[in-house]
Amino acid sequence: MNVRHTLRLSAGVAALLLPVSVATASGAHHEPSVNDIVFNWINFAIYGVAVVALGRGPIRRAWAARRARIQESVDHATAQVESAERELNAIEALTKALPAEQERARQEIIEQSKAEAATIVAQAHEKAKRIREQAREMLAGEGRSAEGAFKASLVSRALELARSKFVSGEFASRQQAYVDAAVGRAKRLVQ
Repeated sequence: MNVRHTLRLSAGVAALLLPVSVATASGAHHEPSVNDIVFNWINFAIYGVAVVALGRGPIRRAWAARRARIQESVDHATAQVESAERELNAIEALTKALPAEQERARQEIIEQSKAEAATIVAQAHEKAKRIREQAREMLAGEGRSAEGAFKASLVSRALELARSKFVSGEFASRQQAYVDAAVGRAKRLVQ
């Protein structure tokens, strides 16, 4: 504590104890007078001066700290209000642009779906074309295969028929007729 503060504190304590010592010195039986009122007013003034003298610094510091807290609170609240107003303005701008944005998104979705549908249709046409070509190739291959099987069956049947005729002797008599006819033609040519 500094000297000034100690002096103020001592003066305050003395001022507080002064009325007690005066009241006890006057005696137990006392008649009220105007001096008592003046004494009370002087006592009040001393208390007031002591309170002001002792409390002026702490009160000033408390008020300054309170003022700083209030100012900081006001600044913080002002910043929050400004931030909220900016966000509100941004949201209002978005809500104003929302119908146009929805329409743009809807048109974009429609365009994408049309392009996708066109791609799917083109792929389907290409696939159908490949399937038709594969079917033609398969039919041609099956036709060749059936024709080959038919020819093989026909040759096989002809061979069986020829064998059976050779075995039965039917070709032997015809063969003699062919040989005679060939010999006859050769004789005619020679002559």
